[in-house]
Amino acid sequence: MTAPLPDQEFETLLEIHARLELPEGKRAELIGGEIVISPTPTIFHNEIYARLQRWLNQGVPEDWFVTNTTTVFLPATEERYIPDLVVYKSGATSSPDDWQLNADHVLLVAEITSPSTRDRDLTAKVKGYAHSNVPVYLLVDPHDGDGSTTVYSHPDGKGLYRDEHRAMFGEKLTLPEPLDLSLDTALFPKK
Repeated sequence: MTAPLPDQEFETLLEIHARLELPEGKRAELIGGEIVISPTPTIFHNEIYARLQRWLNQGVPEDWFVTNTTTVFLPATEERYIPDLVVYKSGATSSPDDWQLNADHVLLVAEITSPSTRDRDLTAKVKGYAHSNVPVYLLVDPHDGDGSTTVYSHPDGKGLYRDEHRAMFGEKLTLPEPLDLSLDTALFPKK
């Protein structure tokens, strides 16, 4: 875990993050006291996202939203992550100008690994989401052999998820409460 930055340094980092003008095809996240710039996803990555989003939209209540690339503020660490997919309930925002969700309103986040993000998705982001009590973290990893999906749930608020269930692409997994949905990972394309 990265130690928190002194207030002045963190405020400066937040100001820099807010003013960044990124080249086309790049995005910026605030992770572990650093601004991390990474490329936007590949077509293969987006196909996995599209299939996951379509499946979730069929299974969640109408007042829940399934969206992408929304900044999630993690109050426990003061980090800002941009997961590949977010599920949240209606009423999580109060203004049309809101650009980030507080982790308290998030029901599920999903990350789809890429070669440039895999290490962070498997380590820093698991800890960050668990610290801020995001109920479910779904990690789709097409770079794990023929592909795997891991469901992390029941965060302890200290950087760990109490439950972790992994399935290879083609196997079934259950997304726990608050979703309580069965996921057939055969819907994900293999590389």
